[in-house]
Amino acid sequence: MGTYLVGISAAAFSFCLGYGFRRLSLKWEDQAKKAEQQAQLHAAQLQATVSASLDGIIVIDADGNVVDFSESAERIFGYKRDDILGLLMADLIVPERYRDAHNGGMKRMRETGLSKILGQRIEIEAMRADGSEFMSELAISRSSSENGDIFIAYIRDISERIAAQKDLVAAKDAAEAANEAKSRFLATMSHEIRTPFNAVLGILDILGDTELNKEQRHLVKTAESSSVALLRVINDVLDYARMSSGQASLVSYPFRANAVFDDVVQLFKSQADDKGLKIDLVIEEANDDVYLEGDIGRIRQILLNFVSNALKFTDKGSLTLKVGLAHHSDTERRLKCSVTDTGIGINQSHIKNLFDEFFMADDSETREYDGTGLGLTISKGLADLMGGELGCESEQGKGSTFWLSVPLPIALASAINDRYEKKEFSMENCRILVAEDNVTNQMVIRHILENRCAELTVVDNGAEALVRLEQQEFDLVLMDIFMPKMNGKEATRIIRASNNPHRDIPIIALTAMGSFQDLDALRDDGVDEVVTKPFKKEDLFAAISSLLGRSRQSLNSANLEFGGFANQLDADDIPVFQNQLRADLQDIRRLYVKAVKEKAWESLARPSHTLKGLAGTYGMSDLSKMAEQIHEQVTSDEGLPDTDLTQKTIEMLSDYIDNLDGLFERAKHAA
Repeated sequence: MGTYLVGISAAAFSFCLGYGFRRLSLKWEDQAKKAEQQAQLHAAQLQATVSASLDGIIVIDADGNVVDFSESAERIFGYKRDDILGLLMADLIVPERYRDAHNGGMKRMRETGLSKILGQRIEIEAMRADGSEFMSELAISRSSSENGDIFIAYIRDISERIAAQKDLVAAKDAAEAANEAKSRFLATMSHEIRTPFNAVLGILDILGDTELNKEQRHLVKTAESSSVALLRVINDVLDYARMSSGQASLVSYPFRANAVFDDVVQLFKSQADDKGLKIDLVIEEANDDVYLEGDIGRIRQILLNFVSNALKFTDKGSLTLKVGLAHHSDTERRLKCSVTDTGIGINQSHIKNLFDEFFMADDSETREYDGTGLGLTISKGLADLMGGELGCESEQGKGSTFWLSVPLPIALASAINDRYEKKEFSMENCRILVAEDNVTNQMVIRHILENRCAELTVVDNGAEALVRLEQQEFDLVLMDIFMPKMNGKEATRIIRASNNPHRDIPIIALTAMGSFQDLDALRDDGVDEVVTKPFKKEDLFAAISSLLGRSRQSLNSANLEFGGFANQLDADDIPVFQNQLRADLQDIRRLYVKAVKEKAWESLARPSHTLKGLAGTYGMSDLSKMAEQIHEQVTSDEGLPDTDLTQKTIEMLSDYIDNLDGLFERAKHAA
């Protein structure tokens, strides 16, 4: 019985054990099946993602052989996956000129594990199955396993994007070229319009000085006013073209704060009187001793526009011009100018559009007031260029106030060049050379000047002007800028670079380029003053007077220290050294003036060091000491020179340059 029971127990245990193993095996099989299904699902999802990807995915082994090739890669390159597995990727998609570099990079990665392109996105040409090339964006990652490294390349066809970018660049270049062509066209048209226009105004000016009856004088005045109106339209169009093409620039000079209205008031006073309008000028007392630095010409241009509009839209009452200052920073003040009128005012709905191109508050077909609608647009652009603001407050039927606010650096009074003082001037003894190619303009200039100066010589171009300057002496040159054979700028540069006595002769540029002419560039070429065509005789007289009607408070050669090395020269050697010294001093003066103008004080170090030694060599001890002081100042921690000392140095340089002939003559006798 006991044996029987033991047998039953053993059988039961064996059954239970087998049953347990069977259940566990089934559970394992079930879990394995689920894991396999999950893996298949992930693989399917991954395959779908890879297939849908715009990027081609290429897997290669460490030797560069293709291990896998996605459907996107098939679409991009034109290969079938099964056809290229096991082949070298470089032979398939890398252009031949890059293969050596590619193979070298793969070798470097195998040997050192380093690569410059792993993890980077690069743009490079790739090759399709048909041999055609396209621009691609490439990124490569590396994966390591027991079977070795594999590299996964993600490649995107960016040829369409690159083509679009090229089209954009081409369109941009074409637009810029068109804009430049437009600017050249306007500049040329400006010259072509202004040149005959100058003759028209000149002849009207001359005609006004003749014996005329009442009707004839009225006709002449009408023609003059119409011409001035046309000139204003031309100026507006040219200024607007320059603003819109980004060619507008600023020229900064120191000026007295209360000086901004001087010319404005004088220019419009007679027009205001004719309309029975009173002009009140209000200037804050504190402004009298305040000096600022900025483009006073541009500020006046804005104010002239304000006053011109105020006069146009005001029939009775007054105009008030006000200039004031406000604190902006320790080194700057905010110049605030306004023009208030008692005119017709502006509808509130129009104020927001006042500064838009071609906008006019009166847009009816029978509008009463003329104009281009560009003046305020140009003024707004100029204010923005200066970092300022402008605006308008107005009430219809009661008047308007236009205002300008500009932050400007504070300048020293000594920065204003008072080296020249005005004196009574008469042209009776003047000998003037005129270089002008237009026959009608020659006639006008002859009529204006011939009976007022001692001698007037007219030539057709710059080359002829140079010949005449070699042949005879003149006191002043009137130089047209655009002429055949040799233009005025080139002739002026040659005159200033020469070693002849006429190198420092005053030169007035006559230009029809209007606001397109870069006045700073003309001055850099050596021009002293600019008269813009069309001009009236008063413009020409004022420019001539500004140059010949002032005497410089300079020292003569007897009061200047000089000698040193010059006393040791033979008479035959003096001309060579004299010319070289003059050229050196002129170059140093130019660098000084440029540094002061641009406030680039550090740039004074080199010319000051040169001047110290050069002046000492020739016994100019006072000039040498001044240069030494400036050099020490600009090379110190502060780096700021004494502005008064710098200005005195420039003045003394001019004194030595002007008297160099006499100084060397003195040295020759001393030797």
